[in-house]
Amino acid sequence: MRMHRVLLAAFWLSLVAIAMTACNSGKGVTDPAVQFAMLRIVNLIPDASGPLNVTIDGHNFVSGLNFERVTQYQQIDSGTRAIQVSVAGGASNIITTSLSFTGITNYTLIIYGPVAAATNAVISDATIDPGAGNFNLRAINAATGVAAVDVYVTAPGANLDAAAPNIAGVSLSAASAFVTLPAGNVEIRITPASTKEVIYDSAARSLAEHSNVEAVIYTRTSGRLVGVTLLNIDSTGTSSTSPSPLNVFVNQNLLLSNIPFAGASSYQKTFAGSPTLSVEATATPGAALLTLMPTFGPGTDSSILLTGPAGALQALVLSDNNLPPVSNRARVRLVNGSTDVSVLDVYVNFSKLVSSLAMNAAMSGLEFVADPVAGTTYEFDFNVAGTSQSSLKMPGVALFGGKTYTIYVVGPQAALSGVFTGDN
Repeated sequence: MRMHRVLLAAFWLSLVAIAMTACNSGKGVTDPAVQFAMLRIVNLIPDASGPLNVTIDGHNFVSGLNFERVTQYQQIDSGTRAIQVSVAGGASNIITTSLSFTGITNYTLIIYGPVAAATNAVISDATIDPGAGNFNLRAINAATGVAAVDVYVTAPGANLDAAAPNIAGVSLSAASAFVTLPAGNVEIRITPASTKEVIYDSAARSLAEHSNVEAVIYTRTSGRLVGVTLLNIDSTGTSSTSPSPLNVFVNQNLLLSNIPFAGASSYQKTFAGSPTLSVEATATPGAALLTLMPTFGPGTDSSILLTGPAGALQALVLSDNNLPPVSNRARVRLVNGSTDVSVLDVYVNFSKLVSSLAMNAAMSGLEFVADPVAGTTYEFDFNVAGTSQSSLKMPGVALFGGKTYTIYVVGPQAALSGVFTGDN
């Protein structure tokens, strides 16, 4: 029986943001900006029967906000506002409260807990610049059932045994102060306070310099494990998430387990034909995020790129050419798997090589001179098409002659990541 193998290349479970525009303040004796604040809302109620609707002073603010999603900042009147939250289709409000907002200030309203005991926390998003080479991070504990947590931010794979938490003892419904940390690739881990038991592990991710980030820790369906949503504090309130890893089943049999964000599995053999593939978050076993039936030819290699929010996961099925190039050349495929960059320009060693690589598309067959033993180093930079500013820089990419590779660009524009895989 002929068989082939499948690569689950990478995935992105992002919070979908609702775009709005902010207003500039005027000038004069009375600054009109003081009449307004900016507010975004996060839905972290895991067991609601549907999305949330939120009204402010009786007027609709957001409708159909799904679990683990967030609006961008939207303008509201400053002062004390009446907030009502309901589940779409529900007969009554799950939250009715009054909250006070100061003008010219950004706020995050977190709605969390089980739907039968839903609660909220409103957080002021005032920040300062952490400086070149750094980012600011604070933690907000919205994890019902977890009394207090510690937060570790380390180099990927660092041992925690002798490490001290970067943020310690964040109690339920509390927000920590900001801590300033070195920007770059980090791994974020959460433990119950004063323990080393990891109840959340982000795997490696990149945090940009000058950024201000709040890590909202919340419960999904586990009585012990937690999730983390990373919210950027910027002009619009962009957001990203450190999601649960994924499990992949083929014909109801587990084939790939615990694939993290921006993670790549190895190739696995499966039968040719059109098997049923289902994808689940490890945090919610049994709940399929996506089901598909791709067709795999006998004796072929394939990769599947998973992108999109948890409620609208998408799959890009790629046919792989893993025949080796000549011994002094390497072959590279480029894939735009971003969630919001419609087209990318690609620069190699600072010269444009590819123009307008569309989202959910691949550019194959690019070959580069490469030493088969020592390797040859290249820099790959990815710009939003038509701009001169790199959204993602990948220096020091080592290519070896006779090998094939893929570079996947994943995530939102504000936090693009590159996933580099050796395919043969």
